[in-house]
Amino acid sequence: MRSPRGTTPLPDQDKRDSLLGIAARDIERLTQVTATLVRHGFGALVGRGADADGAADATSSQAVRFARLLADLGPTFIKLGQVLSIRRDLLPTEYIAALESLQDNAPEVPFTAIREVVEVGLGQRLDAVFSSFDERALGTASIAQTHRAIARDGTPLVVKVQRPGIERVLRGDLDLLYLAARALETGIDEMQLAAVSEVIVEFEKGLLRELDFTSELENLELARRLLDPARDVVVPRPYREYSCRTVLAMEFFPGRSLRSLEPSGDAAKHAVEELVQAAVKQVFVDGFFHGDPHPGNVLVGTDRQVCLIDFGLAGHLDQSQRDDLVTLILAVILGDDASIARVLLRMGTSTQRVSLADLRAEVGRIRTTYLTAASIEDVDSSGFAEAFGAAANRFRIKLAPEYAILTKATATLEGIIRTYHPHIDLVAIARPVVERLVAGRWAPTRLLADAMTGATGMGSLLRGLPSQLEQLLQDVETGNLQVRAVSPALDELPMRIHQLASRLSLTGFAAALSICTALLVPPELRFDLRSVLCVLCLVLAASGWTTLLWWHVLGRGRPVSVTAVMKLLRRS
Repeated sequence: MRSPRGTTPLPDQDKRDSLLGIAARDIERLTQVTATLVRHGFGALVGRGADADGAADATSSQAVRFARLLADLGPTFIKLGQVLSIRRDLLPTEYIAALESLQDNAPEVPFTAIREVVEVGLGQRLDAVFSSFDERALGTASIAQTHRAIARDGTPLVVKVQRPGIERVLRGDLDLLYLAARALETGIDEMQLAAVSEVIVEFEKGLLRELDFTSELENLELARRLLDPARDVVVPRPYREYSCRTVLAMEFFPGRSLRSLEPSGDAAKHAVEELVQAAVKQVFVDGFFHGDPHPGNVLVGTDRQVCLIDFGLAGHLDQSQRDDLVTLILAVILGDDASIARVLLRMGTSTQRVSLADLRAEVGRIRTTYLTAASIEDVDSSGFAEAFGAAANRFRIKLAPEYAILTKATATLEGIIRTYHPHIDLVAIARPVVERLVAGRWAPTRLLADAMTGATGMGSLLRGLPSQLEQLLQDVETGNLQVRAVSPALDELPMRIHQLASRLSLTGFAAALSICTALLVPPELRFDLRSVLCVLCLVLAASGWTTLLWWHVLGRGRPVSVTAVMKLLRRS
Protein backbone atom coordinates (compact mmCIF):
# COMPACT_ATOMS: atom_id res chain seq x y z
CA MET A 1 0.00 0.00 0.00
CA ARG A 2 2.69 2.46 -1.00
CA SER A 3 1.46 5.96 -1.71
CA PRO A 4 2.78 7.64 -4.85
CA ARG A 5 5.29 9.95 -3.26
CA GLY A 6 8.18 9.48 -5.67
CA THR A 7 10.11 7.02 -3.52
CA THR A 8 12.22 4.20 -4.83
CA PRO A 9 11.01 0.62 -4.44
CA LEU A 10 12.51 -1.77 -1.97
CA PRO A 11 15.62 -3.43 -3.31
CA ASP A 12 15.02 -6.67 -1.49
CA GLN A 13 12.10 -8.51 0.06
CA ASP A 14 9.24 -6.11 -0.72
CA LYS A 15 9.83 -6.67 -4.43
CA ARG A 16 8.45 -10.16 -3.89
CA ASP A 17 5.63 -9.12 -1.56
CA SER A 18 2.11 -8.92 -2.94
CA LEU A 19 -0.10 -5.90 -2.31
CA LEU A 20 -2.09 -8.00 0.15
CA GLY A 21 1.11 -8.92 1.97
CA ILE A 22 2.14 -5.29 2.28
CA ALA A 23 -1.38 -4.35 3.41
CA ALA A 24 -1.33 -7.10 6.06
CA ARG A 25 2.05 -5.84 7.28
CA ASP A 26 0.73 -2.28 7.57
CA ILE A 27 -2.43 -3.39 9.39
CA GLU A 28 -0.38 -5.40 11.88
CA ARG A 29 1.89 -2.41 12.46
CA LEU A 30 -1.16 -0.14 12.85
CA THR A 31 -2.44 -2.43 15.59
CA GLN A 32 0.89 -2.15 17.40
CA VAL A 33 0.89 1.64 17.05
CA THR A 34 -2.66 1.85 18.40
CA ALA A 35 -1.78 -0.25 21.46
CA THR A 36 1.27 1.93 22.12
CA LEU A 37 -0.81 5.11 21.82
CA VAL A 38 -3.25 3.80 24.41
CA ARG A 39 -0.43 2.72 26.75
CA HIS A 40 1.01 6.23 26.79
CA GLY A 41 -2.32 7.98 27.32
CA PHE A 42 -3.05 9.04 23.75
CA GLY A 43 -5.90 6.63 23.20
CA ALA A 44 -8.34 9.47 22.47
CA LEU A 45 -6.60 9.93 19.13
CA VAL A 46 -7.84 6.52 18.03
CA GLY A 47 -11.07 6.40 20.02
CA ARG A 48 -9.62 4.18 22.76
CA GLY A 49 -9.90 6.31 25.89
CA ALA A 50 -10.28 9.99 26.60
CA ASP A 51 -7.41 10.90 28.88
CA ALA A 52 -4.04 9.87 30.28
CA ASP A 53 -5.26 8.54 33.63
CA GLY A 54 -4.58 4.98 32.59
CA ALA A 55 -1.20 5.66 31.02
CA ALA A 56 1.86 3.86 32.27
CA ASP A 57 3.46 7.25 32.99
CA ALA A 58 0.33 9.25 33.79
CA THR A 59 2.19 11.57 36.18
CA SER A 60 4.46 12.87 33.41
CA SER A 61 3.61 15.86 31.24
CA GLN A 62 2.03 15.33 27.85
CA ALA A 63 5.21 16.45 26.10
CA VAL A 64 7.33 13.90 27.99
CA ARG A 65 4.80 11.14 27.31
CA PHE A 66 4.85 12.09 23.61
CA ALA A 67 8.63 11.73 23.49
CA ARG A 68 8.44 8.35 25.28
CA LEU A 69 5.71 7.28 22.88
CA LEU A 70 7.96 7.94 19.89
CA ALA A 71 10.83 6.11 21.59
CA ASP A 72 8.62 3.05 22.15
CA LEU A 73 7.36 3.08 18.55
CA GLY A 74 10.82 2.41 17.20
CA PRO A 75 13.49 3.86 14.91
CA THR A 76 11.20 5.57 12.38
CA PHE A 77 9.38 7.53 15.05
CA ILE A 78 12.59 8.32 16.93
CA LYS A 79 13.97 9.84 13.73
CA LEU A 80 10.67 11.69 13.22
CA GLY A 81 10.91 13.09 16.74
CA GLN A 82 14.43 14.29 16.04
CA VAL A 83 13.18 16.00 12.86
CA LEU A 84 10.24 17.58 14.70
CA SER A 85 12.62 18.88 17.38
CA ILE A 86 13.99 21.37 14.83
CA ARG A 87 10.54 22.52 13.67
CA ARG A 88 9.77 25.17 16.26
CA ASP A 89 7.06 26.48 13.94
CA LEU A 90 5.09 23.25 14.47
CA LEU A 91 5.39 22.43 18.18
CA PRO A 92 5.45 24.36 21.49
CA THR A 93 8.68 24.83 23.43
CA GLU A 94 7.98 22.07 25.98
CA TYR A 95 7.56 19.51 23.18
CA ILE A 96 10.77 20.68 21.49
CA ALA A 97 12.67 20.26 24.79
CA ALA A 98 11.25 16.76 25.31
CA LEU A 99 12.02 15.65 21.75
CA GLU A 100 15.59 16.96 21.93
CA SER A 101 16.23 14.35 24.64
CA LEU A 102 15.39 11.44 22.31
CA GLN A 103 18.35 9.11 22.11
CA ASP A 104 19.08 7.11 18.98
CA ASN A 105 20.11 4.00 20.93
CA ALA A 106 19.28 0.39 20.13
CA PRO A 107 20.29 -3.08 21.32
CA GLU A 108 23.36 -4.62 19.70
CA VAL A 109 22.73 -6.84 16.69
CA PRO A 110 24.36 -10.32 16.93
CA PHE A 111 27.62 -10.55 15.04
CA THR A 112 26.37 -13.36 12.79
CA ALA A 113 23.73 -11.02 11.34
CA ILE A 114 26.31 -8.24 10.94
CA ARG A 115 28.66 -10.61 9.14
CA GLU A 116 25.89 -11.57 6.73
CA VAL A 117 25.06 -7.91 5.92
CA VAL A 118 28.74 -7.13 5.24
CA GLU A 119 29.35 -10.20 3.09
CA VAL A 120 26.14 -9.76 1.06
CA GLY A 121 26.81 -6.04 0.60
CA LEU A 122 30.46 -6.35 -0.41
CA GLY A 123 30.03 -9.62 -2.27
CA GLN A 124 32.99 -11.21 -0.49
CA ARG A 125 33.73 -13.17 2.64
CA LEU A 126 34.51 -11.02 5.66
CA ASP A 127 38.01 -12.43 6.10
CA ALA A 128 38.77 -11.75 2.43
CA VAL A 129 38.25 -8.00 2.94
CA PHE A 130 39.41 -7.45 6.52
CA SER A 131 42.30 -9.00 8.35
CA SER A 132 40.40 -8.46 11.61
CA PHE A 133 36.86 -7.36 12.48
CA ASP A 134 35.80 -6.80 16.09
CA GLU A 135 32.71 -8.80 16.95
CA ARG A 136 31.75 -6.35 19.70
CA ALA A 137 30.10 -3.15 18.46
CA LEU A 138 31.87 0.15 18.96
CA GLY A 139 28.52 1.96 19.01
CA THR A 140 24.87 1.19 18.30
CA ALA A 141 22.01 3.23 16.86
CA SER A 142 18.53 2.58 15.49
CA ILE A 143 19.67 2.29 11.87
CA ALA A 144 23.23 0.99 12.09
CA GLN A 145 26.04 0.01 14.41
CA THR A 146 29.80 0.49 14.11
CA HIS A 147 32.70 -1.95 14.53
CA ARG A 148 36.49 -1.59 14.62
CA ALA A 149 38.27 -3.38 11.79
CA ILE A 150 41.62 -3.59 10.04
CA ALA A 151 41.87 -3.82 6.26
CA ARG A 152 44.10 -6.35 4.50
CA ASP A 153 46.68 -3.61 3.88
CA GLY A 154 46.80 -2.80 7.62
CA THR A 155 44.64 0.34 7.54
CA PRO A 156 42.68 0.77 10.81
CA LEU A 157 39.01 1.32 10.04
CA VAL A 158 35.63 1.99 11.60
CA VAL A 159 32.91 0.10 9.72
CA LYS A 160 29.29 1.24 9.88
CA VAL A 161 26.86 -1.62 9.17
CA GLN A 162 23.14 -1.25 8.56
CA ARG A 163 20.85 -3.20 10.87
CA PRO A 164 19.31 -6.13 8.96
CA GLY A 165 15.66 -5.69 7.96
CA ILE A 166 15.52 -2.04 9.07
CA GLU A 167 14.44 -0.71 5.67
CA ARG A 168 11.36 -2.92 5.62
CA VAL A 169 10.30 -1.64 9.06
CA LEU A 170 10.91 2.00 8.14
CA ARG A 171 8.91 1.84 4.93
CA GLY A 172 5.87 0.35 6.66
CA ASP A 173 5.95 3.09 9.29
CA LEU A 174 6.36 5.77 6.62
CA ASP A 175 3.18 4.55 4.92
CA LEU A 176 1.21 4.99 8.13
CA LEU A 177 2.77 8.40 8.86
CA TYR A 178 1.88 9.71 5.42
CA LEU A 179 -1.74 8.56 5.68
CA ALA A 180 -2.03 10.16 9.14
CA ALA A 181 -0.53 13.42 7.84
CA ARG A 182 -3.02 13.57 4.96
CA ALA A 183 -5.88 12.96 7.37
CA LEU A 184 -4.70 15.81 9.62
CA GLU A 185 -4.39 18.21 6.67
CA THR A 186 -7.89 17.34 5.51
CA GLY A 187 -9.47 18.38 8.79
CA ILE A 188 -7.23 20.97 10.49
CA ASP A 189 -6.37 24.34 8.99
CA GLU A 190 -3.03 24.75 10.82
CA MET A 191 -1.86 21.39 9.53
CA GLN A 192 -2.32 22.60 5.95
CA LEU A 193 -0.14 25.65 6.62
CA ALA A 194 2.49 23.52 8.34
CA ALA A 195 2.33 21.19 5.31
CA VAL A 196 2.56 18.09 7.49
CA SER A 197 2.45 15.73 4.52
CA GLU A 198 5.35 17.66 2.93
CA VAL A 199 7.27 17.31 6.20
CA ILE A 200 6.67 13.55 6.08
CA VAL A 201 7.70 13.38 2.41
CA GLU A 202 10.93 15.30 3.12
CA PHE A 203 11.47 13.14 6.20
CA GLU A 204 10.98 10.03 4.08
CA LYS A 205 13.46 11.21 1.45
CA GLY A 206 16.02 12.07 4.11
CA LEU A 207 15.52 8.79 5.96
CA LEU A 208 15.80 6.66 2.83
CA ARG A 209 18.85 8.68 1.81
CA GLU A 210 20.32 7.97 5.25
CA LEU A 211 19.73 4.26 4.63
CA ASP A 212 21.91 4.52 1.52
CA PHE A 213 25.40 4.81 2.99
CA THR A 214 26.81 5.87 -0.38
CA SER A 215 25.16 9.26 0.23
CA GLU A 216 27.04 9.67 3.50
CA LEU A 217 30.23 8.53 1.77
CA GLU A 218 29.77 11.32 -0.82
CA ASN A 219 29.11 13.82 1.99
CA LEU A 220 32.36 12.78 3.65
CA GLU A 221 34.28 13.18 0.42
CA LEU A 222 32.79 16.63 -0.20
CA ALA A 223 33.47 17.74 3.38
CA ARG A 224 37.12 16.64 3.06
CA ARG A 225 37.52 18.60 -0.19
CA LEU A 226 36.17 21.75 1.46
CA LEU A 227 38.39 21.57 4.57
CA ASP A 228 40.63 24.52 5.37
CA PRO A 229 44.17 23.06 5.65
CA ALA A 230 45.17 25.93 7.94
CA ARG A 231 42.68 24.85 10.62
CA ASP A 232 42.65 21.84 12.98
CA VAL A 233 39.30 20.45 11.83
CA VAL A 234 39.44 17.12 9.97
CA VAL A 235 36.96 14.62 8.52
CA PRO A 236 37.63 10.86 8.36
CA ARG A 237 38.51 9.48 4.95
CA PRO A 238 35.91 7.06 3.53
CA TYR A 239 37.03 3.97 1.60
CA ARG A 240 34.84 3.19 -1.42
CA GLU A 241 36.48 -0.20 -1.95
CA TYR A 242 35.17 -1.38 1.44
CA SER A 243 31.78 0.36 1.22
CA CYS A 244 28.40 -0.21 -0.38
CA ARG A 245 24.76 0.72 0.18
CA THR A 246 24.62 -0.98 3.58
CA VAL A 247 28.27 -0.77 4.66
CA LEU A 248 30.45 2.31 5.14
CA ALA A 249 34.16 2.03 5.96
CA MET A 250 36.06 5.08 7.27
CA GLU A 251 39.51 5.67 8.65
CA PHE A 252 39.79 5.34 12.42
CA PHE A 253 40.43 8.61 14.27
CA PRO A 254 42.22 8.08 17.62
CA GLY A 255 40.44 10.60 19.78
CA ARG A 256 37.90 11.08 22.53
CA SER A 257 34.44 12.60 22.48
CA LEU A 258 33.98 16.30 23.15
CA ARG A 259 31.71 15.22 26.04
CA SER A 260 34.76 13.95 27.94
CA LEU A 261 36.50 17.36 27.96
CA GLU A 262 36.40 19.67 30.95
CA PRO A 263 34.14 22.67 30.21
CA SER A 264 36.06 25.94 29.81
CA GLY A 265 39.36 24.03 29.77
CA ASP A 266 42.02 24.86 27.20
CA ALA A 267 41.25 21.78 25.07
CA ALA A 268 37.50 22.50 25.14
CA LYS A 269 38.01 26.16 24.24
CA HIS A 270 40.27 25.27 21.32
CA ALA A 271 37.79 22.65 20.06
CA VAL A 272 34.85 25.08 20.23
CA GLU A 273 36.76 27.84 18.44
CA GLU A 274 37.71 25.41 15.66
CA LEU A 275 34.10 24.22 15.38
CA VAL A 276 32.78 27.78 15.10
CA GLN A 277 35.41 28.67 12.51
CA ALA A 278 34.48 25.59 10.50
CA ALA A 279 30.73 26.24 10.84
CA VAL A 280 31.04 29.84 9.62
CA LYS A 281 33.02 28.73 6.58
CA GLN A 282 30.68 25.82 5.84
CA VAL A 283 27.52 27.94 5.97
CA PHE A 284 28.60 31.22 4.38
CA VAL A 285 31.36 30.14 2.01
CA ASP A 286 30.91 26.47 1.09
CA GLY A 287 27.12 26.17 1.29
CA PHE A 288 27.57 22.66 2.74
CA PHE A 289 27.48 22.05 6.48
CA HIS A 290 27.23 19.30 9.10
CA GLY A 291 23.58 18.99 10.06
CA ASP A 292 24.00 17.49 13.56
CA PRO A 293 27.25 18.64 15.24
CA HIS A 294 26.36 17.42 18.74
CA PRO A 295 29.20 16.54 21.16
CA GLY A 296 28.99 12.83 20.31
CA ASN A 297 29.81 13.63 16.68
CA VAL A 298 32.89 15.67 17.61
CA LEU A 299 36.15 13.88 18.48
CA VAL A 300 39.27 15.58 19.83
CA GLY A 301 42.70 14.05 19.24
CA THR A 302 45.84 14.26 21.35
CA ASP A 303 47.33 16.71 18.82
CA ARG A 304 44.29 19.04 19.34
CA GLN A 305 42.80 18.08 16.02
CA VAL A 306 38.98 18.18 15.94
CA CYS A 307 37.29 15.44 13.90
CA LEU A 308 33.68 15.70 12.65
CA ILE A 309 31.97 12.34 12.16
CA ASP A 310 28.52 11.12 11.04
CA PHE A 311 27.64 13.12 7.93
CA GLY A 312 24.36 11.26 7.46
CA LEU A 313 22.58 14.58 7.94
CA ALA A 314 24.09 17.48 6.00
CA GLY A 315 22.66 20.77 4.75
CA HIS A 316 23.07 22.53 1.42
CA LEU A 317 22.61 26.26 0.71
CA ASP A 318 22.85 27.76 -2.77
CA GLN A 319 24.43 31.14 -3.49
CA SER A 320 21.17 33.10 -3.24
CA GLN A 321 20.36 31.54 0.13
CA ARG A 322 23.83 32.37 1.44
CA ASP A 323 23.42 35.94 0.18
CA ASP A 324 20.08 36.16 2.01
CA LEU A 325 21.72 35.01 5.24
CA VAL A 326 24.43 37.66 4.94
CA THR A 327 21.81 40.32 4.23
CA LEU A 328 19.80 39.13 7.22
CA ILE A 329 22.80 39.39 9.55
CA LEU A 330 23.63 42.89 8.32
CA ALA A 331 20.00 43.97 8.69
CA VAL A 332 19.90 42.63 12.26
CA ILE A 333 23.13 44.46 13.14
CA LEU A 334 21.80 47.71 11.63
CA GLY A 335 18.33 47.26 13.13
CA ASP A 336 16.74 47.44 9.67
CA ASP A 337 13.37 45.76 10.25
CA ALA A 338 12.18 46.41 6.69
CA SER A 339 15.15 44.54 5.21
CA ILE A 340 14.68 41.67 7.69
CA ALA A 341 11.03 41.37 6.65
CA ARG A 342 11.91 41.35 2.93
CA VAL A 343 14.62 38.72 3.43
CA LEU A 344 12.28 36.50 5.44
CA LEU A 345 9.73 36.65 2.62
CA ARG A 346 12.43 35.59 0.16
CA MET A 347 13.51 32.75 2.46
CA GLY A 348 9.99 31.28 2.46
CA THR A 349 6.77 31.13 0.47
CA SER A 350 3.73 33.20 1.43
CA THR A 351 0.45 31.32 1.00
CA GLN A 352 -1.67 34.48 1.17
CA ARG A 353 -1.29 38.26 0.96
CA VAL A 354 1.15 39.54 3.60
CA SER A 355 0.84 43.01 5.10
CA LEU A 356 4.40 44.31 4.97
CA ALA A 357 3.68 46.95 7.60
CA ASP A 358 2.40 44.35 10.07
CA LEU A 359 5.31 42.02 9.26
CA ARG A 360 7.85 44.81 9.84
CA ALA A 361 6.22 45.61 13.18
CA GLU A 362 6.32 41.96 14.25
CA VAL A 363 9.96 41.62 13.13
CA GLY A 364 10.87 44.73 15.12
CA ARG A 365 9.19 43.36 18.23
CA ILE A 366 10.99 40.01 17.93
CA ARG A 367 14.35 41.64 17.23
CA THR A 368 14.21 43.96 20.22
CA THR A 369 12.94 41.15 22.48
CA TYR A 370 15.37 38.38 21.60
CA LEU A 371 18.35 39.82 19.70
CA THR A 372 19.27 42.83 21.80
CA ALA A 373 21.85 41.31 24.15
CA ALA A 374 25.34 42.13 25.33
CA SER A 375 26.64 38.55 25.05
CA ILE A 376 25.57 35.13 23.85
CA GLU A 377 24.66 34.17 27.43
CA ASP A 378 21.83 36.71 27.28
CA VAL A 379 20.45 35.55 23.92
CA ASP A 380 17.24 33.50 24.14
CA SER A 381 17.63 31.50 20.94
CA SER A 382 14.78 29.07 21.68
CA GLY A 383 12.42 31.96 22.35
CA PHE A 384 13.68 33.68 19.21
CA ALA A 385 13.05 30.59 17.06
CA GLU A 386 9.62 30.00 18.60
CA ALA A 387 8.63 33.64 18.05
CA PHE A 388 9.66 33.53 14.41
CA GLY A 389 7.82 30.24 13.95
CA ALA A 390 4.68 31.82 15.43
CA ALA A 391 5.15 34.85 13.17
CA ALA A 392 5.50 32.60 10.13
CA ASN A 393 2.25 30.84 11.07
CA ARG A 394 0.48 34.13 11.65
CA PHE A 395 1.49 35.55 8.27
CA ARG A 396 1.05 32.19 6.50
CA ILE A 397 4.70 31.94 5.45
CA LYS A 398 6.20 28.50 4.78
CA LEU A 399 9.95 28.61 5.30
CA ALA A 400 12.15 26.62 2.92
CA PRO A 401 13.12 23.19 4.38
CA GLU A 402 16.85 23.92 4.01
CA TYR A 403 16.64 26.39 6.87
CA ALA A 404 15.23 23.76 9.25
CA ILE A 405 18.51 21.81 9.11
CA LEU A 406 20.46 25.05 9.54
CA THR A 407 18.34 25.91 12.58
CA LYS A 408 19.03 22.51 14.13
CA ALA A 409 22.77 22.74 13.48
CA THR A 410 22.93 26.30 14.84
CA ALA A 411 20.99 25.40 17.99
CA THR A 412 23.21 22.36 18.58
CA LEU A 413 26.37 24.42 18.14
CA GLU A 414 25.01 27.07 20.47
CA GLY A 415 24.51 24.39 23.13
CA ILE A 416 28.14 23.34 22.74
CA ILE A 417 29.27 26.97 23.07
CA ARG A 418 27.20 27.56 26.21
CA THR A 419 28.58 24.40 27.83
CA TYR A 420 32.24 24.40 26.85
CA HIS A 421 33.20 28.00 25.96
CA PRO A 422 30.46 30.51 26.91
CA HIS A 423 32.75 33.57 26.64
CA ILE A 424 33.90 32.95 23.07
CA ASP A 425 34.15 36.07 20.88
CA LEU A 426 31.81 35.10 18.07
CA VAL A 427 31.97 38.53 16.44
CA ALA A 428 35.75 38.35 16.08
CA ILE A 429 35.46 34.91 14.45
CA ALA A 430 32.62 35.75 12.06
CA ARG A 431 33.61 39.32 11.15
CA PRO A 432 36.45 38.49 8.68
CA VAL A 433 34.25 36.05 6.76
CA VAL A 434 31.24 38.38 6.63
CA GLU A 435 33.40 41.36 5.64
CA ARG A 436 34.98 39.29 2.88
CA LEU A 437 31.55 38.20 1.62
CA VAL A 438 30.17 41.74 1.67
CA ALA A 439 33.23 43.04 -0.14
CA GLY A 440 32.84 40.24 -2.67
CA ARG A 441 29.33 41.41 -3.46
CA TRP A 442 30.70 44.72 -4.73
CA ALA A 443 33.78 43.31 -6.41
CA PRO A 444 34.02 44.31 -10.09
CA THR A 445 33.99 40.69 -11.24
CA ARG A 446 30.81 39.93 -9.25
CA LEU A 447 29.09 43.11 -10.49
CA LEU A 448 30.11 42.30 -14.07
CA ALA A 449 28.81 38.73 -13.76
CA ASP A 450 25.48 39.95 -12.33
CA ALA A 451 25.22 42.57 -15.08
CA MET A 452 25.91 39.97 -17.77
CA THR A 453 23.29 37.64 -16.31
CA GLY A 454 20.72 40.44 -16.24
CA ALA A 455 21.62 41.59 -19.75
CA THR A 456 21.32 38.04 -21.08
CA GLY A 457 17.86 37.64 -19.55
CA MET A 458 16.71 41.04 -20.81
CA GLY A 459 18.05 40.28 -24.30
CA SER A 460 16.16 37.01 -24.40
CA LEU A 461 12.99 38.80 -23.31
CA LEU A 462 13.36 41.55 -25.95
CA ARG A 463 14.06 39.01 -28.71
CA GLY A 464 10.87 37.16 -27.95
CA LEU A 465 8.70 40.23 -27.44
CA PRO A 466 7.87 41.00 -31.12
CA SER A 467 6.66 37.47 -31.86
CA GLN A 468 4.61 37.42 -28.68
CA LEU A 469 2.98 40.78 -29.55
CA GLU A 470 2.28 39.54 -33.07
CA GLN A 471 0.60 36.41 -31.65
CA LEU A 472 -1.47 38.53 -29.25
CA LEU A 473 -2.69 40.85 -32.03
CA GLN A 474 -3.48 37.84 -34.23
CA ASP A 475 -5.60 36.32 -31.46
CA VAL A 476 -7.47 39.61 -30.98
CA GLU A 477 -8.12 39.94 -34.73
CA THR A 478 -9.41 36.38 -35.14
CA GLY A 479 -11.43 36.43 -31.94
CA ASN A 480 -9.39 33.72 -30.28
CA LEU A 481 -8.37 35.85 -27.31
CA GLN A 482 -10.30 34.68 -24.29
CA VAL A 483 -10.65 36.48 -20.98
CA ARG A 484 -11.83 34.48 -18.00
CA ALA A 485 -12.89 36.04 -14.72
CA VAL A 486 -11.61 34.13 -11.71
CA SER A 487 -13.98 33.95 -8.77
CA PRO A 488 -12.97 31.42 -6.08
CA ALA A 489 -16.48 31.47 -4.58
CA LEU A 490 -18.12 30.62 -7.93
CA ASP A 491 -15.47 28.00 -8.72
CA GLU A 492 -16.42 26.19 -5.53
CA LEU A 493 -20.15 26.33 -6.30
CA PRO A 494 -20.39 22.93 -8.12
CA MET A 495 -18.55 21.22 -5.28
CA ARG A 496 -20.80 22.89 -2.70
CA ILE A 497 -23.93 21.82 -4.62
CA HIS A 498 -22.59 18.26 -4.80
CA GLN A 499 -21.86 18.28 -1.07
CA LEU A 500 -25.32 19.65 -0.29
CA ALA A 501 -27.00 17.01 -2.45
CA SER A 502 -24.98 14.27 -0.79
CA ARG A 503 -25.88 15.54 2.67
CA LEU A 504 -29.56 15.75 1.79
CA SER A 505 -29.46 12.19 0.47
CA LEU A 506 -27.71 10.95 3.60
CA THR A 507 -30.16 12.90 5.79
CA GLY A 508 -33.10 11.26 4.01
CA PHE A 509 -31.44 7.85 4.37
CA ALA A 510 -30.78 8.34 8.11
CA ALA A 511 -34.30 9.72 8.70
CA ALA A 512 -35.91 6.81 6.86
CA LEU A 513 -33.90 4.29 8.86
CA SER A 514 -34.82 6.08 12.09
CA ILE A 515 -38.51 5.78 11.20
CA CYS A 516 -38.06 2.13 10.30
CA THR A 517 -36.36 1.56 13.66
CA ALA A 518 -39.30 3.13 15.47
CA LEU A 519 -41.79 1.04 13.51
CA LEU A 520 -39.85 -2.20 14.06
CA VAL A 521 -39.41 -1.84 17.83
CA PRO A 522 -40.85 -5.13 19.16
CA PRO A 523 -43.37 -5.08 22.04
CA GLU A 524 -41.11 -7.42 23.94
CA LEU A 525 -37.42 -8.32 23.68
CA ARG A 526 -36.83 -11.59 21.87
CA PHE A 527 -34.55 -12.90 19.14
CA ASP A 528 -36.53 -12.96 15.90
CA LEU A 529 -36.35 -11.41 12.43
CA ARG A 530 -38.15 -8.23 13.52
CA SER A 531 -35.68 -7.61 16.36
CA VAL A 532 -32.69 -8.25 14.08
CA LEU A 533 -34.03 -5.81 11.49
CA CYS A 534 -34.70 -3.24 14.21
CA VAL A 535 -31.14 -3.44 15.52
CA LEU A 536 -29.74 -3.31 11.98
CA CYS A 537 -31.77 -0.19 11.13
CA LEU A 538 -30.75 1.39 14.45
CA VAL A 539 -27.04 0.82 13.74
CA LEU A 540 -27.33 2.14 10.18
CA ALA A 541 -29.32 5.18 11.31
CA ALA A 542 -26.79 5.96 14.06
CA SER A 543 -23.96 5.63 11.53
CA GLY A 544 -25.75 7.98 9.16
CA TRP A 545 -26.35 10.66 11.81
CA THR A 546 -22.79 10.31 13.09
CA THR A 547 -21.44 10.75 9.55
CA LEU A 548 -23.60 13.83 9.09
CA LEU A 549 -22.33 15.32 12.35
CA TRP A 550 -18.72 14.65 11.40
CA TRP A 551 -19.37 16.04 7.93
CA HIS A 552 -20.87 19.18 9.44
CA VAL A 553 -17.78 19.75 11.57
CA LEU A 554 -15.08 18.93 8.99
CA GLY A 555 -16.92 19.36 5.68
CA ARG A 556 -17.85 23.03 5.71
CA GLY A 557 -15.72 23.83 2.66
CA ARG A 558 -12.61 24.61 4.68
CA PRO A 559 -10.64 22.85 7.43
CA VAL A 560 -11.20 23.54 11.09
CA SER A 561 -8.85 25.94 12.87
CA VAL A 562 -7.85 24.58 16.27
CA THR A 563 -5.52 27.39 17.39
CA ALA A 564 -8.20 29.22 19.36
CA VAL A 565 -9.30 26.02 21.09
CA MET A 566 -5.71 25.09 21.97
CA LYS A 567 -5.10 28.55 23.43
CA LEU A 568 -8.26 28.22 25.50
CA LEU A 569 -7.26 24.80 26.86
CA ARG A 570 -3.54 25.51 27.29
CA ARG A 571 -2.44 25.57 30.89
CA SER A 572 -0.79 28.74 32.15
